[in-house]
Amino acid sequence: MKTLFPLASIGIALALTATGPAHAQTINYGDLEALFKEPVTTSATGKPQRQTEVPVTMDIISAEDIRRSGANDIPEVLRSVAGVDVWRWSNGSSDVGVRGYNQAYSPRLLVLVNGRQVYLDHYGLTTWSAIPVELSEIRQIEVVKGPNSALFGFNAVAGVINIITFSPLYDDVDTATVRGGTQKYRQASLVNTLKIGDRAGLRISAGASNADEFDTPATSLQNSLRRNPERRSLSVDGLFQVLDDTQWGVELTRSHVQQTEMVPIYTPIAAKIDTYSARTTLTGEGAVGLWEATVYRNWLEANLDSDDVLPTLPISNHVTVAKLQDLFKIGTDHSFRVTGEYRHNAMETVPYKEATVSYDVYAAGGMWDWAVTDSVSLTNAVRVDHLRLDRSGPVTLRNAPGSVGPFTNDDFDKALTEYSFNSSLAWRPTRLDTFRVTASRGVQLPSMIALGYHDGYPVPFGPIPTSRISGSPDIDPMAVMNYEVGYDRRIPQIDSLARFSLYRQTSKNLIGDADATRITNISPAGYDFLFRNVGSSEATGAEIGLDGRIGSNWRWGINYSFEIVDDDLIADFNDGRPSAVAYEETTPRHKVNGKVGYTWRGLELDFSANYVSGTRMPLIQVGSSSTRLIDVEDRVTVNGRIG
Repeated sequence: MKTLFPLASIGIALALTATGPAHAQTINYGDLEALFKEPVTTSATGKPQRQTEVPVTMDIISAEDIRRSGANDIPEVLRSVAGVDVWRWSNGSSDVGVRGYNQAYSPRLLVLVNGRQVYLDHYGLTTWSAIPVELSEIRQIEVVKGPNSALFGFNAVAGVINIITFSPLYDDVDTATVRGGTQKYRQASLVNTLKIGDRAGLRISAGASNADEFDTPATSLQNSLRRNPERRSLSVDGLFQVLDDTQWGVELTRSHVQQTEMVPIYTPIAAKIDTYSARTTLTGEGAVGLWEATVYRNWLEANLDSDDVLPTLPISNHVTVAKLQDLFKIGTDHSFRVTGEYRHNAMETVPYKEATVSYDVYAAGGMWDWAVTDSVSLTNAVRVDHLRLDRSGPVTLRNAPGSVGPFTNDDFDKALTEYSFNSSLAWRPTRLDTFRVTASRGVQLPSMIALGYHDGYPVPFGPIPTSRISGSPDIDPMAVMNYEVGYDRRIPQIDSLARFSLYRQTSKNLIGDADATRITNISPAGYDFLFRNVGSSEATGAEIGLDGRIGSNWRWGINYSFEIVDDDLIADFNDGRPSAVAYEETTPRHKVNGKVGYTWRGLELDFSANYVSGTRMPLIQVGSSSTRLIDVEDRVTVNGRIG
C-alpha cells in the first residue's frame, strides 16, 4: 500500500495544473432523482439525463434493485437485465457478456467504477470478485449496450458496465453486513461515511469472504482448483469542496482474491489476484464550462496455476491514465464535450526475466448534442486513438537455453490508429414516448498477453519445451459495428416503463486465444501456439421489457431477449476441431427474466426467475489439448428473499 500514496501526490499536482466536465461523483444523484422521478445518469454525455433521454441503450439498476435482488455479488445482480449473459464457474468467478459472445475471460465488456477502469488488460477480462466495491455502497449500476468506444474508450465493444457508488460528500451510508450459507460460505462487509461539515466527506469500505467450495475429490485437477476461495477488499474514497466552484476527489483501493477460474481454452486454473489503485480528480465550473482533470493508476499482480506439470504463470501489469474533459454549451440548443486522454500500459512478458511489452495511447474525442427541436435531438460522438507498441528485454524462452520466440523486439516497433463513433437520433412525440435510431463503431484491443507474451512449457523435468505460447504484434484490433432502433414508453396508469430494441451487429477480426489457434510445428521444440485474428461474426437480436409498480406495495418486471449469431471463421482455424471461439454455438437464442416484490409494514418479499435456452459449451478434455463442445440443456434459476 505504501506505493499508492506517492502516486496520489503526483496525481494531485498534475490535476492542479490541468483543466477538463463534471465527473459523476460531483453530481448529487439523490436530488436529481427526486426532481426527475426516475434514475439519472451523466455517463453518456457528461450532463445529467434521465434514463430515457440518453443517446445510448442503457438500463439502470438502482440501489433498491440491488438490495432486493438478494444477490451476493455484482454478476448475480446483472443476471436480471435483458440481453445479459452470466456464466458462473466457481464461488466468486463469473464471466458476463452483453448481447451474446460471452466466453471464458470475456474481453468485450468494459467495466468501470465511477469512470475508473477495473477491466484488466493483461488477459482482457474483468475479475468481478476483485472489484473493490461492496454491494451496500453502490448507488446504481449502468448497463450500456452495444459498441460505445467513442464515449468510453477501447474495449467497450459489447457494452459498458459503469458502477456508481454513493458520494462521500452528498450521501450518508453506514452499513454492516454479515452473510452465511452452504459450502461454509461466510461474508462480512462494512461501509462507513465520515463528514467534516458540508465541505468534506470520506467513505471507507471493507469486505471479506471465504468458502469451502468442493466436498468431492477431483484428483486429476487438484492443482487447478482453489478449493477454499477467498476475497478481501478495502477502499477509501474522499470528496472535498476546496472552492465554491471546485471539488477535489481522491481514491485508494486494494483487493485480494484466490479462486478457481476458467481460462479462454476452457480449462480451470487456480488464480491468485492482487489489485491496487490510486486516483485523484479535480472538477470545477468556470468560463470554459464544466471541466475535469483525472489521473489514476491501476496495479495487478497475479499468479495462475494450471496443473501439476505446468509451472505457475506470474503476471505483473500496471496502467496509468491521465484524462482531461470539458463540457460546454453554445446557445441553448448545442452542448459539446471535448476529451483528451493519455494511457500507458505495461506488462512483464517472460516470467523471471526482465522483459516488458507495453504501449502508449494518445486519444482525442468530441461529442455534440443538438436539440434540433423540442421533440428531436441528434447526438454524435467520435474518438481517435493512436497506439505505439513496444517491447524490451530478452526473447529467449524459459527452460530452453538458446531457444527464441518467433518474433524479435524490432517486430513490436509498431503503431496503429483507430477511430470509433456513436450517432443517435431521438424523437419524443409526447412526454411519454421516445423513438431512437443509433449507429456505432467500437474497437477492442488485443490483450497484453495476446500482443506480447511468450514462453516455453517443458517436458516434465526436461530442458526442451514441447510447446511455446507466443503473443503476436501482428494482431489487428477487433472492430464492431452496431445498428439499432429502440422505443421507450412510460405508462403512468400502471407506473411502468416499456422498452424495445432491435439490433444488427457485425464483428471483424475476431481474436483467437493461443491454444485455440495451434499452428504447424516451426521448430524442433514442439508446437507453437500463436494468438491471431480468426474471422468475423454477425448477430441479430431483439429485447423487450416491462417494469413497473402498483401503489407503494408491489413492484414487478419481465423481459425477453432473442439473438442469432453467425460465425465466419478462417478455413485453417483450429484445424477443423471444435473451437473455443464458437459464438454461434455458445450464445443462447432465448432468455427470459421475471420478478415480483411485495412490501408490507417494512417486511419485503421478493421472487425472481431467470430462463436460458439450451446451448453448447467449449470444454478442454482432461489430459488433452483438444477442445470439444458439450450440450447444455435449458436452465432456470430461481431466487427468493424475505427481508
